[in-house]
Amino acid sequence: MIQQIPVQEDNIVAFRLSGKLSHADYQAFLPRLEELIKVHGRISVLLELADFHGWDLDAALDDFRFGRQHQGDFERIAIIGETVLQHWMALIAKPFTKADVQFFKQDQLGEAWDWLREPLQQVALDQAPPAPYQRILAGVDFSAHSVRAVRRALDLAHRYGGHVNLVHAVEHIAYYEQDYGPVTAPDLDLELMESAKGRMQQLIGELNAGELPGNVLFGSPKGVILSQAEALHCDLIVLGTHGHRGIARLLGSTANAVSHNARCDVLTAYIGDTD
Repeated sequence: MIQQIPVQEDNIVAFRLSGKLSHADYQAFLPRLEELIKVHGRISVLLELADFHGWDLDAALDDFRFGRQHQGDFERIAIIGETVLQHWMALIAKPFTKADVQFFKQDQLGEAWDWLREPLQQVALDQAPPAPYQRILAGVDFSAHSVRAVRRALDLAHRYGGHVNLVHAVEHIAYYEQDYGPVTAPDLDLELMESAKGRMQQLIGELNAGELPGNVLFGSPKGVILSQAEALHCDLIVLGTHGHRGIARLLGSTANAVSHNARCDVLTAYIGDTD
């Protein structure tokens, strides 16, 4: 037996399959599916197998012919089942359709629906106007030029009604003793941390931007910036980038690393060459 399950989305259809499917089941089912394809174009399908025992020979032929005729009309097919045989049936369906076919267990029903709805959600995101930036993180290294990047961040926050957080990374100091490998210098680390905190407060005062949060954290610049962006739910990271000659390549590596790993927009503000 094939029963249609009511669905809210226009281009997702769902059916519950039970028992052993016959030619008569397909004669009633396929015209409805063809009509849905005519109305909505490419569709995604959820097939929920409930006490399902496969097909008789005529029903299997009906399924094969329909699949070949409409192999380009399906976007995603989610098959919900439990047994190894049902999982195997999902796997053998893949070569006969251009659709993306995935098998889910009964307790993964919610995940199956989320997977089917992903393309719809992506279309909605693509069509939606961009949201204004509200939480902007600016990475600073206290160079005179990096202030330009901070001012760019402040300008964007002013335009969009958002706010800015500053962050600076202090990397641990380690030196190498012959035959002993790296040795940390905790006293020097603390001294650098206190110095960086003082420079952060000095920078905030020079910017004349009111109470501007500024954090100084131990770690690599990439790690600290990405961690802060996640912790603060930032929707934009602003970083200064130098030129591409000499030591400037190394200075630009942080911006490149953050750009490739951030889960929000990243703006790199050009702040000139520093040979």
